[in-house]
Amino acid sequence: MRRLSSKAFTLIELLVVIAIIAILAAILFPVFAQAKEAAKKTQTLSNTKQLATGIAIYITDSDDNYPMAFSRRANGSFRYATVHPTPAGSVASGWDDPTIVAQTQCQWANSIQPYIKNWDLYRGPSQQSVTLAGEVFTGTIPPVDVGMTMNGLLHTYNATAIDEPSLVPALWSGVGNTAIKGRSSANPSLTCPGVQDCRFNPGGRAQADGADGNQSPFFGYGNFSPSWTVWTHGDKNGGGVVMARTDTSAKFYRVGTAEYPNYHATAETDPYAYWRTQSDGTMGFGFWATLNGDCTDTSDENTSGQTYACFFRPDRQR
Repeated sequence: MRRLSSKAFTLIELLVVIAIIAILAAILFPVFAQAKEAAKKTQTLSNTKQLATGIAIYITDSDDNYPMAFSRRANGSFRYATVHPTPAGSVASGWDDPTIVAQTQCQWANSIQPYIKNWDLYRGPSQQSVTLAGEVFTGTIPPVDVGMTMNGLLHTYNATAIDEPSLVPALWSGVGNTAIKGRSSANPSLTCPGVQDCRFNPGGRAQADGADGNQSPFFGYGNFSPSWTVWTHGDKNGGGVVMARTDTSAKFYRVGTAEYPNYHATAETDPYAYWRTQSDGTMGFGFWATLNGDCTDTSDENTSGQTYACFFRPDRQR
């Protein structure tokens, strides 16, 4: 009678198999991570495209005017540098007053919602939800995570006045890698400290009773989250944001990528045109404000007069 025998794996053979698995994992995991991030980027693109389409439909119902990038108080003053409750009435601490709710319903994120009918579109899947310190919600209206910002220079601006719709940004992931719970904003905004009408004015102030200087404050959101970065997807090594132009076309754009000698020459292709290394070794950003819409003309970079963040100007030129 023949006896069957079996041979067990030796320790060396097991170690070889484990080593092969480890090598394959090291090769494949980055590929899987890249594929996952690409899928998230595609979803953000889709969300941004749908929001831009909602704004376009809103415009057709509003005499070709863009929605309000920020709300207006009863005394005529503007909440131009404010993160607004989204949806209106979701935040307590005075924001739930019926009069204020009615005012904030006119702000872009709230006013275009009837054309969107999906609050989930306001956030990209890679954006981290951040709640403002001390924030109190009403509990009756669920707050929404918002990672998209409107180009505030289009506040009530007439769409027919835009000569290059495929060049001027309408909406973008201007909160970087974060999404603020229950709040939305415009980035950049307009400087509107007075009570008179406020609108992009290529020849001067946004507001007749406003101040000189920069007419378009540009925001970072590091005061809301210590992990905030300008990049919605990726990092300083090729990371970027998703943006929709006023013709509703959406695309991923690299931003904040330093060029020798460690700063960008113009703001033609990057809203963070002055992204650079600071003296303390940290990274900081600035915007390029100009008197006209030619973002390739470095001689027009200004810090005096009535200037606007060039990348977002409605009168952008090719």
